[in-house]
Order: sequence, then structure tokens, then C-alpha cells
Amino acid sequence: MTRVVRFLAPLALASLVSGTGGCGGDDSTGPLADPDFMVGEWMAESMVVTSKANPEVSSDITELGATFTLSVQPSGRYTAILAGFGRSSSESGTLTMEGQEVVFMRQLPTPGDSRARWERAGSTVTISGDTDFDFNGDGTAEPATLRTVLVPR
Repeated sequence: MTRVVRFLAPLALASLVSGTGGCGGDDSTGPLADPDFMVGEWMAESMVVTSKANPEVSSDITELGATFTLSVQPSGRYTAILAGFGRSSSESGTLTMEGQEVVFMRQLPTPGDSRARWERAGSTVTISGDTDFDFNGDGTAEPATLRTVLVPR
């Protein structure tokens, strides 16, 4: 069964984007608001997509064989790679922080922006936001939320 995921524009990137999560409070200063914590190499420990139409329908696409890696440079440049289901896609651009949102300003393969709520717990970063996913394998992706747990690689 072929499954299709659109992130940032494939994390619609794991976004990820404008979903649930958060780091508690609305403090936009201090170490949790510092984008430097995202600098480094990350790998998705889990990527759970949940249907917006029926929140009881969800799937952890890492358990289905997908892998997601994110590399963030000190300059804010990022590269993201999603592989699985016989396909691989990548994107690159610039990452910035706005309060409790991480903003992915994609430049390649096509320009676009996406936002995700972020939460940090120790060395783990969780980003949550909107995406599309083909839950029933009919070739049509439906609106969903994506919660990606990233661990240092």
C-alpha cells in the first residue's frame, strides 16, 4: 500500500506545523526560545500522523519504515530528508524561531514557509503541525497533524 506524506512540503516538513505542543508559558526569551538548540544533526524517533477528520485514526510512519533526518547549521540553514515507501524527498532552506514556533522557510525544491510548534525535553525536540497523509492508501492525502520526536544523531 502506497502512502504519501507531504511535510513542509514533505514535513510540510515535520512539521510539522501549527499544531499542538509548546514549551510551557509564553516566555519568548531565555534558552528555550534560542534557536541555537536546533543546531546539529537530528533523526526522527517517531513521526505520528493523526487524521483531522477522525482523531482516532493515526499511524507512526517510522514504524512503517519511514526515516526523517534534519540537519541545522549555526547559520540557520537546514536540510531535511524524508525516505520511505519507495521514495525519498529532500528540502532545504532557513530555520528561525518565533516564540513557540519554528519557522521553516523552504527554498528548495520550491519556495514556501511552514510553521510548527516545538517543545524541548532534555535532548529531545518535538515538533507538531499540519500535514497531509493517505491513511487508506487510495492515492488521496487527507488533512492530518504530524507529531515528530527528534533525537540527536
